[in-house]
Amino acid sequence: MGKREGLVYLVVSLWVILGAIGAFKDTTLSELSVYFGTLTAYVGMYVWSETKKPSIKTSVFKKGPTSRREAMIYIVTLLWALAGGLTMWYGQNLNELTIYFVSLSGFVTSWILGEVYNPEDVIKKNISKQ
Repeated sequence: MGKREGLVYLVVSLWVILGAIGAFKDTTLSELSVYFGTLTAYVGMYVWSETKKPSIKTSVFKKGPTSRREAMIYIVTLLWALAGGLTMWYGQNLNELTIYFVSLSGFVTSWILGEVYNPEDVIKKNISKQ
């Protein structure tokens, strides 16, 4: 299984799990839809970046070094899922959490994009040489 495919399977699984929690806790489908839309920018940018310039490091699910952009997408996805699950479980406003995650989208997705065109490994090597 490739890196992009693994992430898609994980997100679809979270969609089902968090959807079930939302249904159990009376969260509306429109709230869930908008909330899931906040993860789309992150996942879409990661999938595009792995397509544009595949990382040569192993997956987070395999032994060996993991690329920073893959680690970042899984950290964001984990935080997103935990925050959403807890928000629904405790009956809080999911739309406010959605706005919170949208505000982070530009920052994280631009970092992932930067890793495609000029990875930090290259930047650090250039700084060390000077």
